Amino acid sequence: MKQEYIAIIKAVYKFLKQGEEPDTAMIAKQTSFTSQQVYDFITEMEEQQLLIAFEIDMCCGEDYIVKELTQKAKELL
Repeated sequence: MKQEYIAIIKAVYKFLKQGEEPDTAMIAKQTSFTSQQVYDFITEMEEQQLLIAFEIDMCCGEDYIVKELTQKAKELL
């Protein structure tokens, strides 16, 4: 498992525990990654069924909002 995935899972877990649904910018602030890197990792992680995210179209591009971590991801914590 990529160490980057673990860092993102931890950041997402923290936000979800606080009742927030994090976007790529929020996750980037909690990790050492750029928003674009987080976006790319979320895409990969969604394909591997580690999280459930919704892609939203914005005027300047796309973004993701993470709705939940899967059981598979929670087991990695």
